[in-house]
Amino acid sequence: MIGLVQKELKQLIPYALIWFSLMALSYGSELFSLRVDESSYAAWCGEVCDAGIFTDLVFFNILLFLIAAYSLFPREYDDSTVDFLRSLPVSRSRIFVAKIVAILLLLWLLILFDRVFQIAVLSLNTQSITGKAYWKTDLLFYVRDCLFAFVIVCHGVFLSWFRTIGLILYCTYLIVLIWLEQVLKVSGVYSVFGFYSNEYNGQNLLLDWATIGFHLVVAALLLFVSYFLWSNTDSKPRAPGSGKLAKIVPILFSVIAFFMVAGYMITMMGVGSDDSEQGIARVTSEHYMFSYRDTDEEAMQELLKYAEPDYEALVALLGAKNRPIIQADMTSESNHALGLASWKSIKMILTTKDEVNPLYRRVLSHETAHVFQSVESDRAFSESGNSVNFFIEGMAQFTSFQIVPDVDSRDSNWMISAVSWARHNIKFEEMANRQVFATLYDPEMLYGIGDIWVSALAQTCGVESIGNFLRAVGRDNAPPNLSGSLYWRSHLQHIGCELEEVNNHWRGMMQNIVDTRSIGAFPHFENVIVSRDEATDLISIIADLKAGELGVLPQNYYLRVQSEVKLANAISPVITGKLVRDGETARVEFSVLPRLIDGQKFRYQLGYMPLPDSRNFYEQWRSGSVP
Repeated sequence: MIGLVQKELKQLIPYALIWFSLMALSYGSELFSLRVDESSYAAWCGEVCDAGIFTDLVFFNILLFLIAAYSLFPREYDDSTVDFLRSLPVSRSRIFVAKIVAILLLLWLLILFDRVFQIAVLSLNTQSITGKAYWKTDLLFYVRDCLFAFVIVCHGVFLSWFRTIGLILYCTYLIVLIWLEQVLKVSGVYSVFGFYSNEYNGQNLLLDWATIGFHLVVAALLLFVSYFLWSNTDSKPRAPGSGKLAKIVPILFSVIAFFMVAGYMITMMGVGSDDSEQGIARVTSEHYMFSYRDTDEEAMQELLKYAEPDYEALVALLGAKNRPIIQADMTSESNHALGLASWKSIKMILTTKDEVNPLYRRVLSHETAHVFQSVESDRAFSESGNSVNFFIEGMAQFTSFQIVPDVDSRDSNWMISAVSWARHNIKFEEMANRQVFATLYDPEMLYGIGDIWVSALAQTCGVESIGNFLRAVGRDNAPPNLSGSLYWRSHLQHIGCELEEVNNHWRGMMQNIVDTRSIGAFPHFENVIVSRDEATDLISIIADLKAGELGVLPQNYYLRVQSEVKLANAISPVITGKLVRDGETARVEFSVLPRLIDGQKFRYQLGYMPLPDSRNFYEQWRSGSVP
């Protein structure tokens, strides 16, 4: 067996040389065209760790692995060299296994070399080796890429039995997947691109193991089928006089393929590295490194006036011991959030049409607070995210409103949070368990309700307690494996603060907001009916409305649904409802597309906008079934 593996490895040497040539081209261009001391681990991980599927990267990897898989069997059968192997005193199963083992060993070694070299390049920036647990991320990356190589090799071995037809079918499959992902924004567990759909919480890489497991099982079945296909296939004798041509053609195609891939890489690197062609400008302040569209120059210059003063105000408010340099990408086009933050980096929306809008200033301060949370706590929050999520968002809200006041916006957020707290009887124990909270209420409520809780903390224990708490959770002798109320009680006591006192003050603040409320429409939904229109196949949800304490009804109503099927349990986009008045009675009607509900059972949230331009108010999740 070892001899067979060695023989296969020797035959794969040209493939390894092509791999190293492409690596040399890629890293050589990077080393000679970029300042590698500015390419930190955080910046690199911000590109490849965060949620999302990078189709170009996955497609390129598929191409490389398919080339390797196609080099295993077809040539042996076309050149009739497989007859020599079968004449040896070894079984056909050993020949098959030896080929698979050889290609996987080679690919896994090449992937390992690539990962080690990438880490070495990133280590040239001192920021890359600060913090903890990078090895876990790198190890998971390596495991994921090795498993992906196994899956594509299995696909390739199976497809290569069909020769060119197999490639055509696979290309069609990939093109359809890319179309589904880019046009319809859906693909499903059957998409091989889902291998690279991961999330990153600032320290831990989270892989989609359900999708990975599905493809591993399918790949293993294809490999099993491939064994029987190839083991029962006879060699194909070469036509007379075709010897030289048969040798030249594969070499010619290999050279053409290499230059095509190399050209593609050069083009992609040129597009990615030439900011001027993309209209990306850069500006640096003392603690920020901004990148933004040159069309947003006016908005950027306006924001730049406040960036450093607001940064210093946050440092003073937290009593911060560290002053991180923050990479701020202002070119985000997210439809879900104005800003996102990770370890020493920020992504934000910025547009020229609102160049004087103070919202951008507050969003920058909010996201900067998230960076300080990670730095001051030595990223300890990432290990206890379920218990501290309300504080993470609430503290960022509190500090951003302290630094960039907006009385009207904050009052409406507090009012919606307080009414939710009173109606749903929300307890601190639920807030300190985000998974439980999200199954019961609107997760967005944690921003406002967390802001009020942090305000209660500052009033009870002093504003300095906010920064002290960050440093307390990251101290060396902090007790491990705490969660919920026990987590909060332990760390607050360390800074001389009692959880019960803070919670009592928080409940008092909430009740006072509810008692003194004089604006806002907060009706109740009653007698909800779920039905299906047989003509249109639309699912209809109709609810009666009962006016709230102030006797008024809002104009805008919203619905979110969540399928209870395991593989399709994402929350739907917000669906707008229609208000129907009939004398003194009123109801709201929603129409839901069947594709948003996979199966019969589903959950849904009914909501509305209680004030013009305010956050939406959502009731608790309800359960329903499609007739």
